[in-house]
Amino acid sequence: MKTSGEFLIFLLLLITNGRVFFVDQRKDSIVMLSPLAFFLSIFQLCAWGFDVFTGLGFLLALLVLLSNFHALYRYFERLYVDHYSPLMYIWAISTTLVSIASILFLVYFAPSTPLTQRQIMKKTPDIKVITERYTGNFRTGFEKSTSTQKPNITLYRIASTQTQPDSQPVIVFFPDKRAETYHYIPYLLQLAEQGYTIISSDINSKDCRWLHNFFDGRIYRRFGMIVTSLKDTFNFNSQTEFYTYNYSLECKAVFDILNKKIQSGENNFMIAPDTKFILASDFMANTAIKDYKKENPEKISGLFYMNELDSSIYKTPGYGFVAYTDPLLARVLEVERDRTGEEPKLAALKTAEVLKSLYTLEAAEEKPLEGETL
Repeated sequence: MKTSGEFLIFLLLLITNGRVFFVDQRKDSIVMLSPLAFFLSIFQLCAWGFDVFTGLGFLLALLVLLSNFHALYRYFERLYVDHYSPLMYIWAISTTLVSIASILFLVYFAPSTPLTQRQIMKKTPDIKVITERYTGNFRTGFEKSTSTQKPNITLYRIASTQTQPDSQPVIVFFPDKRAETYHYIPYLLQLAEQGYTIISSDINSKDCRWLHNFFDGRIYRRFGMIVTSLKDTFNFNSQTEFYTYNYSLECKAVFDILNKKIQSGENNFMIAPDTKFILASDFMANTAIKDYKKENPEKISGLFYMNELDSSIYKTPGYGFVAYTDPLLARVLEVERDRTGEEPKLAALKTAEVLKSLYTLEAAEEKPLEGETL
């Protein structure tokens, strides 16, 4: 869906800019595609956040819209095209070339398989993904959001329809802030195939800031975190105490929601009251989930640190499986593109193997999983 939206925006801009070569002395109705492309770029930015493609689409759409104000005025005044100025031709050629280059760039770096809900249902019909959204903050709490409210917490339950609710421990996963659940989806789907139920969360609240600058906004945060970590990796990795405080708030918020669901009887996540949980993270939340386990030993039976998977299996710890979901970032990280989804599959198989060897329901207290190096 993300790539399709970006492709549509660049295609509309290509048609808008290229019209100067085939619109001749008639009403210039094609210019109306410029505001359409601009509004679509805003929706794309809000839906998927800021990155190279959404940012480029928005910037190019804005510039094309501004450069076509005169043409839009002429259209609404029902005036006909007489001729285009040389400057307009130069601008049109330039933006047309940029649009073509953007489309080629986008297609080349597009994920091998679009991870849409429809695609997930098609490829893994026995896997069901339930999504719930909540609004609020850490100070006052969170409640289910309506269609008109901006969500601050998005919870995903990923499980096989063949899995019995009490057959396996439930994995509660806290993605790194350099990624979102989307960037782990291939791995989480494979874990669900192994019989595990996974609950993952994407959280953004104004009373929990990570960068203390413009990039703290939901749209820009992932991009800001990636740039910050790549710019000074040592400094980024040394701020574990700060990360721990923020993630401790997220741990409490997620389990408050899950406990309310169980107590109220609104348990569409199918979590039994006596369910044991495994907390999982990918570096930034490692200490926070460890502390939460110490405070709640009766609920948490084990910990799993994804970033400690062998580097030959999981090559981009902290960023998700970008070799499959974000090939452009994979290129920046100097990781070879994964066109087949082999990396998340191997990682899930190794994870399931370790979980089975170190944890059983009958021996939960005797053999807790404590972030073993895999």
